[in-house]
Amino acid sequence: MSPFRIGALDNESHDSRSTVHAPRSASRAFSLVEILVTVALLAFIILGLFAMFNQVQRAFRTSMNQVDQLEAGRAVTEMLPREFEQIFPSGGAHTVNFYSQILNSRPLTQSLPGTTIVRTNLLADCFFLMRQNQNWVGVGYCVRTNDALGHLWFPEAQPGNPGQMGVGSLYRYQASMPVLYPHGDPRSGLAEDPSQLFNGFLAASASGSAASVNISNRVCDGVIHFRFRAFNTNGVLITLPLRAATNIWSAVAPGEIGRYLFYSNAVPASLEMEIGILEQHALDRYLSIGAPAARLNYLRSPDYYLSSRVHLFRQRIPVRNVDPLAYQ
Repeated sequence: MSPFRIGALDNESHDSRSTVHAPRSASRAFSLVEILVTVALLAFIILGLFAMFNQVQRAFRTSMNQVDQLEAGRAVTEMLPREFEQIFPSGGAHTVNFYSQILNSRPLTQSLPGTTIVRTNLLADCFFLMRQNQNWVGVGYCVRTNDALGHLWFPEAQPGNPGQMGVGSLYRYQASMPVLYPHGDPRSGLAEDPSQLFNGFLAASASGSAASVNISNRVCDGVIHFRFRAFNTNGVLITLPLRAATNIWSAVAPGEIGRYLFYSNAVPASLEMEIGILEQHALDRYLSIGAPAARLNYLRSPDYYLSSRVHLFRQRIPVRNVDPLAYQ
């Protein structure tokens, strides 16, 4: 065999081997089913995180609302007792030293969660007399709602005769006058009659009256319950008229004293004050309801249990200037 021929064959064999390639494995991508499963899992995780963050946010808002209501309640229960303990007996036969009366409207009742017991919310007006140096100071508190002109009205969820009580704001009234007639007056040196301070409060607290614009000091919003009880020097609830004080059982709230009137040298030995404040978000929803029947249903319906959204504060207040002779 010719050597040149062999070389040619070797070259052809080499060329043929160089052109043959091994099969390569094909790269595999994600299928549509795998992508859908991944998206579904991610959506489930996102929804779980959103639900968790939503619960945390709701718990945070609830705690903030409760803190706000507790702070408002503490502010009221610190300010009012400092004034009530200064009630002063005027000595005048017809001068009111202390007055408290439950509004002549149907009390608001609310169901308590987990029980058949119904709590009754009462709203009362109160007035008391203080003496600061040579001045008489009359202070009154009432729960009212206001209109665009600044007039105050009973906080009725459903008007009527009597109306159905609802939620309002606590307002403070104050007026003062000298103990003695000033110099230059023909009666100079004589004692003035401070009973006009009480009459001024009655005129200003009358629902819708023109004088109600004089009560402009709003203390607290969302008040649903405001009541007083008077006790004698032995710590016993006063249910019978004293020698210089009268009281009348309530017609709208059986079992409660509807009105207290202390004259002359009589003042309560101690007072029990109760105030209930509705949480802010519940108050906002109540105020957003226009129909009276729907408002009342929102406050009383067991579906909402707004009684659990009411923060109650109670405090016994001793009166410094009590005269024991008034209880003999």
